[in-house]
Amino acid sequence: MSADDHGRHLEHPYLDLLRRGGSRIERIVRAWTRSAADAEELRSEIHLQLWRSLPSFDDRSAEETWLYRVALNTAMGFARKRRRRPERLLPPDEMPEETAPAEAPAWIDERALLRKVRHALAELADLDRAIVALWLEDLPYRQIAEVTGLSEGNVGVRLHRARRLLAERLGEEETVHAPT
Repeated sequence: MSADDHGRHLEHPYLDLLRRGGSRIERIVRAWTRSAADAEELRSEIHLQLWRSLPSFDDRSAEETWLYRVALNTAMGFARKRRRRPERLLPPDEMPEETAPAEAPAWIDERALLRKVRHALAELADLDRAIVALWLEDLPYRQIAEVTGLSEGNVGVRLHRARRLLAERLGEEETVHAPT
């Protein structure tokens, strides 16, 4: 089979996979990036890795589990690369002006809270951030364990610690109990 034939053979399953898992990919991208440029780069890397990995998908795990595994491994690799590069600062003439209306609308407070939460998540170790992201996707411990390669018990312990750390960083008491 030529490379072109191979690509055509994978095109429909790949597009179907993106249709079914696109929103999951987007949530992972948002959880692992801080800028539109980084989000676009990570999204492209995830799509490329899914394309490259699709021939090796063999139904030993659920498609959703496999998609999360590929996307999260790509996101963790992306984060490691980013930590090695110094953060680029915008030149002063490209920085947005800071103007605040006399009375800020409620959505501004929500965006500030979301930024605070995303920043706190970004400070977690990669694996803990992945576990929290999967938990926020309402995956059961069993499936999180399959994606991460950890035991269910280890998932529970790491999630509990990560949630406690997030609560401390956000200055709140942890009140939500994780499902098992």
